[in-house]
Amino acid sequence: MDSQLDYQMPSYTTLLVTDLYISTRWYCDSLGFSLVSQMPGPNGHPLMSHLRWAPHADLMLVEENQHHPMSTSKGTGVTLNFSALRESVDAIAKRARLHNEIQISGPHNRPWNTREVIIIDPDGYRLTFTEPLREPLADKDLMIQLHQWLEEGALN
Repeated sequence: MDSQLDYQMPSYTTLLVTDLYISTRWYCDSLGFSLVSQMPGPNGHPLMSHLRWAPHADLMLVEENQHHPMSTSKGTGVTLNFSALRESVDAIAKRARLHNEIQISGPHNRPWNTREVIIIDPDGYRLTFTEPLREPLADKDLMIQLHQWLEEGALN
């Protein structure tokens, strides 16, 4: 049996986007996602892009119906998290900054022993790319570091 045909996605996210072409290019070029496939619509133009960050870390982009939009605010209160498996968060941030007017924060070292970069996509969805920071701190040391970061405002 072909392993590509038997690929099961235990979990994935679907995002409604304003412009499928722009969003697909942005995710691939700015962030390094791979385009797995596109589903053609009745007029021959793609209806959906299937993107992959890593095995079992898939993202579906679907263009919102321009005549009947579902919402004016997308992604409010939701963060999509991806482990930086192929490259560092610093490399992801560097590549993302090469593309126009990107909203990006970090990379930041976090008290939960990760290094993260937060990137906002063209439709306002928040993506966080994470990698382990170092050996985990002992509970006492973690609390000391956490209080220091809170005082410095480093967790914002």
